[in-house]
Amino acid sequence: MTDTALKSEPADYVLPHHPVRDFLTGSVASIGITFILVLAVGLFWVGPKFVSFGNVSIMGTFLIVPLIVGAFAGFALLSGVVDLSIGSMVGFSSAIFALLLSMGWDPFSAAAVTLAFCLFFGAINAVAIVGFGAEPIAATLGMLVALRGITWVLLGTQGAIFAFNIELFNLVSTQVFGLPLFFLLAIGLTLLAALIVTRTRIGRHVQAVGGDDKAAARAGISVKRVRAGALLLSAFGAGLGGIVFAGQLGSAARATGLGLEFQVYAALMIGGYSILRGGVGNPIGGALGLLAVAGVSNILDLLAISPYYVNIIVGLLLLAAVLLDRLRGGDAFE
Repeated sequence: MTDTALKSEPADYVLPHHPVRDFLTGSVASIGITFILVLAVGLFWVGPKFVSFGNVSIMGTFLIVPLIVGAFAGFALLSGVVDLSIGSMVGFSSAIFALLLSMGWDPFSAAAVTLAFCLFFGAINAVAIVGFGAEPIAATLGMLVALRGITWVLLGTQGAIFAFNIELFNLVSTQVFGLPLFFLLAIGLTLLAALIVTRTRIGRHVQAVGGDDKAAARAGISVKRVRAGALLLSAFGAGLGGIVFAGQLGSAARATGLGLEFQVYAALMIGGYSILRGGVGNPIGGALGLLAVAGVSNILDLLAISPYYVNIIVGLLLLAAVLLDRLRGGDAFE
């Protein structure tokens, strides 16, 4: 080979993108395989009952709120921000929504006002983090505590607000093809979020900001605007989750949303998101993480095994997710 030919060779050869190969080597494939293994174990130990419409419907009912919250909170993670206030935001929104219903408000007006309050508190998070440069974990931890306190004040000495609305309950309990309508809507919302993340300029900007905010700024992307928008989306999703919770239960209580942030973020991490670095993750992977954890919990319930084993399994899955995250090379965004 001549010197001219050698000089024409690229210094580093990069394999061209291929959809199938990219999928198999990505984070979604890992949780996809895990989800398939959970299904296989469930079918082996429990039998066909595990995938029956009745059992899937029960699991789906409990997954509606985590799926909704996770789809929106994932945007904050992708932008490089951890919003710890989502669990308390769910509890607050359920309380204010139930309070308005108990005062005779119609569900649509009560939902609109509730979401406005949630966006207001989300804006406070955005101002603290984006405007003043506060650490996201510290700022949202403060909001978590504050919202939990406001929720307890709203609930009063009884610790609960009962506001059963038959039309809202019937809507939330509607089933389509044997599955909860809102569960199917939550799945649809997840697919829409995945489409935005992977196929739109907005999604690319969110990933770029989370992966390397300085490079994103040099490319002309408004880092502050993207992160503020992601925090508002996170608050909006938590508000929706609280409204659905109140509709399902016909009430709001002190335990509503308690610990939900850990449930959602654990599932998102298992599904391929990274807490330590932004720009990594896919809403489909996050949803599969929630489904896998719910499947493990359901298997133990059906076999009458102590539910505390779920924590052990989820902890091991989290450790495996962190290890895989590091083995993938640590690049946040390419």
